[in-house]
Amino acid sequence: MACSTNVLKGFALLWDILYALFGLVVIGLGVHIIYKFEHFNTAAFVVIGVGVAVVLVALFGALGAARESSNTCKVYVVILVLLIILQVLVVGILWAFQESLLINVDKTFSQLWKDQPVPIRPGNQSEIASVERWLDCCGNVGPSDYVLPPNSCYNSETDALNLRGCRQKFLNYIADRFTTLNFVALVLVVVEVICALLAYVLANSIVNRWRRSKYYQK
Repeated sequence: MACSTNVLKGFALLWDILYALFGLVVIGLGVHIIYKFEHFNTAAFVVIGVGVAVVLVALFGALGAARESSNTCKVYVVILVLLIILQVLVVGILWAFQESLLINVDKTFSQLWKDQPVPIRPGNQSEIASVERWLDCCGNVGPSDYVLPPNSCYNSETDALNLRGCRQKFLNYIADRFTTLNFVALVLVVVEVICALLAYVLANSIVNRWRRSKYYQK
């Protein structure tokens, strides 16, 4: 039975490592948001906070498995169950208020557009210019928003003028990423369920092994 405990320990450590790596990916996503969009720093810090929490919880679980501590594994299971419930609730709320969130994103884009320095020069370095280069778009609704479209409105590969406005492309991009983010959250829940099950079974296996060792000593 010691062999089965060691096997469970190996699987638990493996999934805890995967869970920690998942957390690092989430942290990287938050850093990417900060780097790309100054006006979405609040959302970025929330994402980074979630990633840090995942990494810390995963390390706690890995420590419990490595030390074969039944109590630590059980506490880890409780933490994971609470996280799973919280994440399912958050994903549900986000889906329910998706339209409101997109309206706020639209307002944020309007603010970015208003915050551009004027007059707009050919080498425009505003955040709108960054969006234009990133999404291959031009202006709010199109090139007609400018007297002379800046360099950021031209495709970097073909030098052709981008004819689509940035507002709708930006909203479409956020909507697509919103769906992706919810999918990632659900995948994270699945990983947490697996980690919780392995930790629970491992904790019971450790206790059972200890009881058998006491019995056979008699």
